[in-house]
Amino acid sequence: MDQRFCPRDGSTLRAPPGSDLVGSILADRYHVIRRIGEGGMGQVYLAEHVKMKRKSAVKVLHQGMVHDPDAISRFNREASNASQIQHPNVAAIYDFGETPEGLIYLAMEFVDGEPLTKIIERHGALTAARTADIGQQVASALEAAHDMGIIHRDLKPDNIMIARGRAGEDVAKVVDFGIAKAMEADDQKVTKTGLAIGTPEYMSPEQLGGDQLDSRTDIYSLGLVTFNMLTGQLPFPSVVSREALIMRLTEKPRTLAEIRNDVQWPAELQTVMDKALANHPADRYQHVSQFGRELVTAVATMPDSALTSTGTVELQPFNYAAKTEARPLGGGAAGRRDRSNEELPLPELEIERSGSPVGLILGILVALLVVGGGGWYYWNSQQHPATVASTTAPASTSTPPVVPSSDSAKQDSVAAAAAHDSTPVATPAVDSTPAKPAIIEPSKPTISSDQLDDLLAPIREDLNVGRQRMNEGQYDGAVVRFGNAQDKIGPLAKKYADVSQIRSLKREIGEALSQNRAACKAERDLALAHGGTSAPDCP
Repeated sequence: MDQRFCPRDGSTLRAPPGSDLVGSILADRYHVIRRIGEGGMGQVYLAEHVKMKRKSAVKVLHQGMVHDPDAISRFNREASNASQIQHPNVAAIYDFGETPEGLIYLAMEFVDGEPLTKIIERHGALTAARTADIGQQVASALEAAHDMGIIHRDLKPDNIMIARGRAGEDVAKVVDFGIAKAMEADDQKVTKTGLAIGTPEYMSPEQLGGDQLDSRTDIYSLGLVTFNMLTGQLPFPSVVSREALIMRLTEKPRTLAEIRNDVQWPAELQTVMDKALANHPADRYQHVSQFGRELVTAVATMPDSALTSTGTVELQPFNYAAKTEARPLGGGAAGRRDRSNEELPLPELEIERSGSPVGLILGILVALLVVGGGGWYYWNSQQHPATVASTTAPASTSTPPVVPSSDSAKQDSVAAAAAHDSTPVATPAVDSTPAKPAIIEPSKPTISSDQLDDLLAPIREDLNVGRQRMNEGQYDGAVVRFGNAQDKIGPLAKKYADVSQIRSLKREIGEALSQNRAACKAERDLALAHGGTSAPDCP
């Protein structure tokens, strides 16, 4: 039996700093039951409140970090940020403080589940339905944080806990807002060394480059998590070398089919992934909730066999013309169906029997109306042929009125009268204002394809050499080459503003400069994060 209180005076038993906390009472209220995890900053324990009997996950900062301002600030941020977010898919924060013995702790909601990382490792890939369900729940949690001006900045499978609901459905909980930051902050960096902290494999390009961040960096990270759930892999190799780092910043991510070529993925799903993983934030979803909705919609177009299978699945094209029944995608937010657009059963109409006289009477009335209307139209056309013709003829012409051809004598007399009619025909007035001289625009300069190739060849050479030097880590040399290309393309872009090849090459040069700067910053930060002493000086 655990002894929680002193037998002499009834005070809670406290564990000395640095010792195992299991069995002790932390902060006079948390009975530590067992250790459930450990990280770089400390241990995580399962504890129970001695009076409320509520289980909590209690993080305790390493003793070696209690005097580190950065570590303490991170604990403070997690307590402050996560406690503001009241959402069923965010692990709640209960308590934060420091014990008289100098232990800094953080008590949060205990999620009786496992990290998403372990689930992916165990299954290799999740079903499409389960992926969409978890993805939408995480998107909903991030939307709640973004609405409060908080970005997570370290979203990854390790920070997504999966528990089971009462009906056995997945319940996702986003945890570890330790490096979360308010979006209005001027600088996204947290550590005193200036590192762009986070997990490189799940960082956005702008986070790798140490640029200013907003909520769209979380959308990129969630896109990577979703890709990992669908395929069991990431669209990029791990960022452990300069080549992999440059690839993350300059190349497009691999598609779902490139990772799992045994599956015919729907184009709608690939479009969702492409937008979430766009290199530039402006090209991504602007709201994470939109990504969640479109992910669920794209997955819902897949057949039942693909929704519930993780093996090799041949996905047949979805027939939108066929009438389908909406399928719930699992538990959580995605499993709740939107019934606002479902078809409602129509009441059966009572049809008159064939023996009823009502149908016969209606038929006779309709026939009388048709015959009477036709007779009236014929009589009216015989009585007023000239009037009808004159109202349809243009007023400025002298064409004789039209008369029925059967009355030849009348037709001749009308034609003769029209020939002797001396009524002058009205003519439009002539504007006496002199016309303004036409403005002749100068012709735009033209260039043949051969001349264009000759002009752009040295610029492309500078661009290619600059990229090669960037891949080799010679960031200063790359800047020189990119600068030369930029100086050469500028005058051409002004002179031949309508030439698409010149505009495209100018855009490539600008992107290469940005990528070179981001690659240098990212390599420097990764080197410092791994304890390196030599880091490149970025131009």
